[in-house]
Formats: sequence, C-alpha cells, structure tokens
Amino acid sequence: MNQQQSLFDVEETIRNSKSQKASEILTPSTRKILQLLTNQGINKAVTASLLNLAGASPEIVQYVAGPIVTQQNGWQQLIPAWVGKAIAIDRLNAALEEIDKGEVGKLASSSEVLALMMPITYEVPLRAEWTDVFLWASYDALNRHKPFESYEYDKLWEKIGTTPIKYQKIKSDYEIVASDIRSYVIKHAAKEGWGKNSSSNNKRLIQETQTESTIQLEQLSLL
Repeated sequence: MNQQQSLFDVEETIRNSKSQKASEILTPSTRKILQLLTNQGINKAVTASLLNLAGASPEIVQYVAGPIVTQQNGWQQLIPAWVGKAIAIDRLNAALEEIDKGEVGKLASSSEVLALMMPITYEVPLRAEWTDVFLWASYDALNRHKPFESYEYDKLWEKIGTTPIKYQKIKSDYEIVASDIRSYVIKHAAKEGWGKNSSSNNKRLIQETQTESTIQLEQLSLL
C-alpha cells in the first residue's frame, strides 16, 4: 500500500463527508489506514489534521497533536525509540475510542507515563509507590506494543525482577500522573492553535506527510 496515496484517499473521504458525525466518517477502512500510517511513523500533525477535518472534538485533536512530555534532566535521550512510536499509536487508538463514545478522556497512556518517568529513574531513587507506578507503566506498554521480537512477554514480571503489580494498587498515583500529562499536552497544543474550527491546521497535510525523525520533548515536573 502506498503511504502517500492512502493519505490522500483518507483526506478526500473525510472532506466529502462533512454532513456526518466523526464516528461515521471514520469508517473501519479509514481507521485501518490511519493506524497503518501511524505504525509507519507518519507525522502526528497529519493525523491530528485528519481528525480535525473529521470533526473530532478540539481536546482530542490537541491530544493527538501535542508534544511528548518527559523530564529534561539530560537522561531523556536514553528513552528507547519504540516508546515515541507507542505514544503515537496509543493516542490515535484513544482518540478513535473516545470519538465512538462521544466523550473526551482524561488520562494519558502508560507509554506516556513511561516516557515521563524513565529519565527520573536515572537521576534519583524513586519512593516505593512511584517505583510501582513506573514498573506497571513499563510492563503495560511493553506487553501491549511488544517492540522486541522473540521476547518472552509472558515472563515479563519475572524478567523485571518483581512480583506482578496490580493496577488497583497504583491506580490513584498513576491516574494523577497520567491526567497531569494529558492536561499539559492539550494545553500546549492549544497554544499552538490546534483544535480550532478552521482549515489553518489542515494546510499542513501536504507539507508534513514525512516521518518524524525526532521527538519533541517538554518538561513537566511532577515528582
């Protein structure tokens, strides 16, 4: 499948469906193409522009378009490349699910919590509760995205070196961090003009179809 041609097919489909709801415009085939393009590393500005064209809520568009949030302490360069790709995939999947439900989510994904906390773990020891949050986020992101071939993901907790951590144990602390991340992402994207009911952002579709070569890193002090 040609990535460039597929993108224009999606854009044309959306432009010709203005009388429909976003959930109706984003048909199964259209969603599949968007997910395929995201897996291939398409620029998040393109995905956000397409969702904007489809009539998704401003907050959802902003969440998809916003920056990756991490701690700027010199260790952020050690975040594996697969994490950035996982974040893009998680945001799109969350956006599509929220469009179907007709509601806007409050939490960022486990891959985003991982991106925020990883540099901190290299700098200072975490308290026990935050260590559990970091380990659970790492487990969840790895287990869902499976970035390494021939890896025994069924033995992941054993390889991490701890007993399995249940979500209920870390739910309160995790959701504080995840909600702060998502709130920051949306606010930052809104300042850049994303989510407005205009075609200004959609003009980026042609110019920004190339794969992103770097990850935009922003600082958010939570811990």
